[in-house]
Amino acid sequence: MVMGTTAAATLVAPVPAHAADPGTRLVCDNSSAHPYTGTYKSVTVPKGASCFLRNAVVTGNVKALHGAKNVFIVNTRVDRNIMLRGVTRNVKIGPGNCKIDPIAGNNIKVTRSHNVLICLMSVDNNIMVTRNDGRITLTANKVDNNISVTNNLAYHHLASDGHHKRIAAIRVRHNVAGRHIRVTGNDSRPLILRHNTPTATS
Repeated sequence: MVMGTTAAATLVAPVPAHAADPGTRLVCDNSSAHPYTGTYKSVTVPKGASCFLRNAVVTGNVKALHGAKNVFIVNTRVDRNIMLRGVTRNVKIGPGNCKIDPIAGNNIKVTRSHNVLICLMSVDNNIMVTRNDGRITLTANKVDNNISVTNNLAYHHLASDGHHKRIAAIRVRHNVAGRHIRVTGNDSRPLILRHNTPTATS
C-alpha cells in the first residue's frame, strides 16, 4: 500500500512521543520497538528511514518519500491523506491483528512500493494501490468511493518476504466501497477476489 513535493518539516528529537506538541510536524525515523504514539500535524518519512506509528493521531497528511524502507501505520487515525511512494520493504496500514477500525479522512495511496497490507480501514474517499512489486493484500476495508488496485508490477521476491502459497497473488477480500472496486492491469498476476461489495471488476 503519489507524492509531489513535501512541506518543510521540523526534526523531532527522540523523546517520548506522547509528550509531543499537537502542532509538531514529525520527521519519522524510528524502530518498531519505539513507535511514535502522539498527536502530530503531519508526518514525513525520509529516504532510507523506517517509520512506525501506533495509536497515534495525525491531523494532516502522512507522506513517505521515495526510498523509505518501512512504513507501519497501526491503530492510527489520519485525518487527511496517506501517500506512500517507493517504500522499498514493507507497508502496513491498519490495526494490529486487524481488530479495530482506524480512519483515514481522505485517501490512501500507495505507489511504487514493495509489500502492501491495508486492512480494516475506514476511508472517506479512495484507496489507490498502483505499481507495487511485492505481496499485496486489501482486507475488510470500508471506503466511501472507490478501491483501485491497478497497474501493479510482476511480483519481485525478496528474502524478507518469506514463503506463502500463491505469494504473487493479489488478494482483495471482504471490502466494501460506495462506488467501484477495480483490480485491473496487474501484469497477469493471480487474483484472489472474494466477498467484496460491489463485486470487484478485473
